Amino acid sequence: MKRTLFGISLLLTAAALLWAQSYRIVPDGPARMEVRSVFPREVSPGVYDQVDQRTIDQLASQGWELVSVTPYVYRNEQHGQPLGDRQVVTQTYPAYFFKRFAAGRQ
Repeated sequence: MKRTLFGISLLLTAAALLWAQSYRIVPDGPARMEVRSVFPREVSPGVYDQVDQRTIDQLASQGWELVSVTPYVYRNEQHGQPLGDRQVVTQTYPAYFFKRFAAGRQ
């Protein structure tokens, strides 16, 4: 008797679990992502402006997640005496890459 009740309760539990799985929401595919990149602005030929920190803060407040920062422009300048040893100074202008879930899909 006890075995029969245990078997019936086991079958009912399995049936309830299978029924619950049929109502599970399964996405159609992988989550859609939006990507955005922010590059330094070229003011004049060979002269660039760094990306403003306020722009990065604004994107973060809109839900964009910073994924990568990559050097985008290397600029070499020479400083020093006009006829002597000239020191080469390298400036790097980074590019920023962001991602977030597409609207309506999460």
